[in-house]
Amino acid sequence: MAAEPLEIRMARLEGAYEQINLRLSELHVDVQALRTQIGGQFYWLLTLILGSILIPIIRDVL
Repeated sequence: MAAEPLEIRMARLEGAYEQINLRLSELHVDVQALRTQIGGQFYWLLTLILGSILIPIIRDVL
């Protein structure tokens, strides 16, 4: 088994590193988008819960 020249092995490692970096960047963007979407849904859910608690209380007071 012949050993590959150092330059070829280094080029292969650099290419693999760039692919991993690109994939991690895409994953980071996807996670940020998901976080934003979940945050918006959280506020809607919080509004509905607080509304369902406060509306009967306000109705009884008035």
